[in-house]
Amino acid sequence: MMPTAPRAMFLQLPGSKNRVRSRLGTLLGVVGCVMTLGLNTCLADGPIGAERADGQVTLGRNWTLKLPTDDRVVFSGALDFEGASVNSGSMMYPAPNPGVFLASVITHALIVGAQKSSQREQAQESADKVLDPYQPILSTVSYQELARRWVDGMLPGSSRKLIGVAESPGRDEWLIEMTPVFLMAQDQRTLSLDAVVSICAPGAPESAGSQSHIRVIAPAEESTDLAATWLADQGKKLKEVSAWLFSESLNIAMSAAIDGAGQTGQPVRTIRYLEGTTEKMERAQLISERYGRLLIKTLRGSLMSVPVKVSTVTGDNSTASK
Repeated sequence: MMPTAPRAMFLQLPGSKNRVRSRLGTLLGVVGCVMTLGLNTCLADGPIGAERADGQVTLGRNWTLKLPTDDRVVFSGALDFEGASVNSGSMMYPAPNPGVFLASVITHALIVGAQKSSQREQAQESADKVLDPYQPILSTVSYQELARRWVDGMLPGSSRKLIGVAESPGRDEWLIEMTPVFLMAQDQRTLSLDAVVSICAPGAPESAGSQSHIRVIAPAEESTDLAATWLADQGKKLKEVSAWLFSESLNIAMSAAIDGAGQTGQPVRTIRYLEGTTEKMERAQLISERYGRLLIKTLRGSLMSVPVKVSTVTGDNSTASK
């Protein structure tokens, strides 16, 4: 039997020792990934038009998703960490001998590190205020609800199921474990998901599983009243987009575990993509193009499913240049 559905929780960040915040900081430091195009089409017919991120490589396999150990679905305000850093600059270290000099350097590093940590915490607390209007909805989201779209999207000849933390997969089942963090942009136009996904083949020890850092960015919402759009019908769109992000990140990780989707001989180039209505750039290898979205592998080894301008997808050097 499945345990009681874990409930989502608005991310509260009262202090530097907050465990959830520590995990969020770590994830956001290592993950990079994502997607775009008409969201209505994506949500109605499948993750991305008529094509799936996991393609046909997962056919004939049985998949089991172990729900996260933490009983809270983490939502947070998106934060530009570059803007939250402290510029330490250069510093002179007057010292009578090398020992004192080294102590001065270490002390300065500790002070600067504490300043940066404090400033990032303050910036994150400020960024999280974007979620204030959505707290009543976020508190009702469960992992079972988010994962239902993924379970229902199984391909013929395959199976997908959920298990609790204390349960184990069957002998012929691939085990998936996921640590997700959902982010809302400060302009409230898009949601994204940063996740660490571990996948273990049937019969193999969990320590031998593959691990992927995944980032998926949803298409921008174009409504003039964003809060009303996200909250309409008991937060239907907010929940649907979150479930789609959750499912798409799992599909990408599954494909990577089977056919090494992250292994590509493509050259590294500058990839332009959209995060909301803002165009951003990433040095990465192009893995695939699908219906206004790119799947790329960054120099950090992360997989990103990102949206791009439809007019710049194929054959246009303004999207991906060397």
